Amino acid sequence: MGWKRRTELLECGMPNSAPHTSMDQQTLLEYRAILENASVGILFTRDRKVLHCNPKFNEIFGYDDGELIDQPGRVFYLSDEDYSKMGQVAGPHLSLGKPVTMEFTMRRKSGEPIECQMRIKPVNPKNSAEGTIWIFEDVTDRKRAESALQELMQRQEAILENASVGIMFTRNGSIELANSRIEEILGWPHGKLLGQPTQVAFSTNQDYAAFGQMTGPRLTAGELMEVEWRLSRQDRTAVWCRLLAKPFSTSPDNKSTIWIVEDISDKKAAAQALLQAHQDLEQRVKERTHELQDAHQQLQVLIESSVQAICTQDLEGRILSWNPAAEKMFGLSKAEVLGRNPDVFLSDQGAREDDFLRRAMAGEKIVNVEVSRALRTGQLLELSLNIVPLYNESGAIYGVYTMASDISERKANARRMEFLAYHDALTGLPNRLLLEDRLKVAMAQADRSRDKLSLLFMDLDNFKRINDTLGHAMGDQLLQEVAKRLRECVRETDTVSRQGGDEFVVLLGSLKEADAALPAISKILHRLEEPFFAQGHELSTSGSFGVTIYPDDGRDFETLSKNADLAMYRAKEAGRNTYRFFDEAMNVEANDHLHLSNGLRRALERQEFVLHYQPQIDLITHQVVGAEALIRWNHPELGLVPPSRFIPVAEDSGLIVKIGEWVIAQACRQAMAWQHQGLPALLMAVNLSAVQFARGNLEETVSHALESSGLQAELLELELTESSLIHNVEHALAALRRLKAIGVHLSIDDFGTGYSSLSYLKRFDIDKLKIDQSFVRDLASDPDDAAIVNAIIQMAKNLGLRTVAEGVETSEMLQRLQNFGCDEAQGYFFARPMPADEFSAFVVQGGAARILEETQYSRAPAAGG
Repeated sequence: MGWKRRTELLECGMPNSAPHTSMDQQTLLEYRAILENASVGILFTRDRKVLHCNPKFNEIFGYDDGELIDQPGRVFYLSDEDYSKMGQVAGPHLSLGKPVTMEFTMRRKSGEPIECQMRIKPVNPKNSAEGTIWIFEDVTDRKRAESALQELMQRQEAILENASVGIMFTRNGSIELANSRIEEILGWPHGKLLGQPTQVAFSTNQDYAAFGQMTGPRLTAGELMEVEWRLSRQDRTAVWCRLLAKPFSTSPDNKSTIWIVEDISDKKAAAQALLQAHQDLEQRVKERTHELQDAHQQLQVLIESSVQAICTQDLEGRILSWNPAAEKMFGLSKAEVLGRNPDVFLSDQGAREDDFLRRAMAGEKIVNVEVSRALRTGQLLELSLNIVPLYNESGAIYGVYTMASDISERKANARRMEFLAYHDALTGLPNRLLLEDRLKVAMAQADRSRDKLSLLFMDLDNFKRINDTLGHAMGDQLLQEVAKRLRECVRETDTVSRQGGDEFVVLLGSLKEADAALPAISKILHRLEEPFFAQGHELSTSGSFGVTIYPDDGRDFETLSKNADLAMYRAKEAGRNTYRFFDEAMNVEANDHLHLSNGLRRALERQEFVLHYQPQIDLITHQVVGAEALIRWNHPELGLVPPSRFIPVAEDSGLIVKIGEWVIAQACRQAMAWQHQGLPALLMAVNLSAVQFARGNLEETVSHALESSGLQAELLELELTESSLIHNVEHALAALRRLKAIGVHLSIDDFGTGYSSLSYLKRFDIDKLKIDQSFVRDLASDPDDAAIVNAIIQMAKNLGLRTVAEGVETSEMLQRLQNFGCDEAQGYFFARPMPADEFSAFVVQGGAARILEETQYSRAPAAGG
């Protein structure tokens, strides 16, 4: 039944008087189900009017069921210009029978715009007047998410480029990122710092080495480091800078550090000038009393213009002077503070400043001490203080002189960097570094108390689908909510950590036995099953857990985490939303997997692969008409390894692509070798892996194999599984069309065990169906299997496809298959897979016919005539 006919049946219903078959009804029901339950909007139009649309289309555009019938297509557009534009873009393609894919702003019934991605194609490519099918997907949310992400990236770039301090990232002594401010500080043209060695910021090699000796050990230890240093501009002039550095990575081959650089040349010069002036003043007071007034005036100018808060106090602590910078910093005027003790209006958070004052009044110089002061507004200031004694003419101390710098912002940045070094920025959870540290402490405590620990590795199920569908912003909200629920499910003494992506780790301590972790696991599983609500969406997810126990499954973080990861993947394989405890069998299996994977990488080079061939028998002529090429691995240590053991490993590692290329080429060469030996031209069937179909360049591989071997294209048959076809329908459809254009035959392997759908059988231009041996095995004894096999064969006949039955082992099976009208068969009844020379002898000696005669097999008429 053609696409046009199916479309008319879906639009108008099947007339009662029209003759039809059970096959028509079945196809109609299937297509109606597909239409009515599709997750995309589907619209049929003819003569620019609506013939039919599915419920999803009504939902997207806000119409009631049936309301759109006979409506003009103009109702879906915001303006006549848009309607005309659509016709100009799509019309030429549709008139030629070609499909059109595009994104366009459409109009809902309410008049509001909606962003749509659509695919348009004529019902009959040879006659566009018969109507058009439109497939719509609402991409409004995706567009908004993309816009929001772009805006966020622009903001982050703006923050970096407009920061008041220099910021750069270095890796292994080379500058990888530098903002405009650091280029300005060091006097480099825009972009020219990138890739430069960090040594360019130092005046000499000796200065660079001295800086490394002072800072290197602290950075290697992962510490936050702050230092003031005189750097060198590109023109070799000096610039004083305050450098704040924190390493990202300290491994020998990946030393990465972030540097925040502040130009303090002016502050340094002012502070140095101020200190020098003060020292000069003291000296001159001793030497020349008559110059005291002039020196005092100079000092006052410096104090009044200083960016640092400066005050003097007598021996009772009362304030004698208070400069403008102090007024600004503390929010108190000179009139409010003179003659009063600062404790009246400033709260000393550290209870240490009184001690500093007493020590200064005793003659000690207090340099660069840090204290916290709370203002009367409640604001907390973090200060760096220099406190020195004041001497009178006779050399007696009469008070103290204090200079204060507000370092609140610098300290906050340092604390933020310290937090980010040990925590996940998105969720605030401990990161891997902090988790490892806490695990070490917990293991020591467990050893002392003879308790156990449990490390739970969790991976969110279907997170990638949510993230890709709804956007990263929605994915981030989901991760934050998951982190919150995980914290709610464990004790305060336990640790919840995010390792990155959608992977979380939970550390449960003080367990008397391994099963003591189960209540927490059960609680987490139930909490994750509850729906998440974000931005009007109801999201559903779950978690798969791998569980390891200390000390049973390992005595260090690496071993415990590796084993928990193995157990987590077993939980995913078990259907997700569950947990699995690690056992040693998993480790053995993983090592076996690794051993096979390493061997596979050398197997092709060492020519360890061989092909065996199983004959395919025509059930009418009893002649061998084809061969299925089946790979075997002749392992130097393990012997002949069956494909069921090494093919999954090859698919996981991606080696299946190269192996598959070798199989196709070798099978084609062998088919031609048989022809040169005088055998009849036989159809060579080769299995294709789903990974090879998705990732390999099949057309090039097949063309090269046919050209180099000389085999006719029509004598090569490629067997594909159902899952490889429906995983990406459009990709599969395009690939199969290219293969058919070469001239090869296509068959579906193991038919009936996967997503058996009539719709793709028609679309994919398949030549043959291979009936899976799971149905053939009990054909003679199980009525259900017999019914399934018969149905497959009759359906294939109606669709013009040939059928071949796998796994035929008895004459009874063969008899039933011929009664059903099956075209071909293969299995142990005829022959096991065999080397090429044995296969050749089997054909020459008429092996299939001889076996049938020996078993007194008689041919029965096929069902239906």
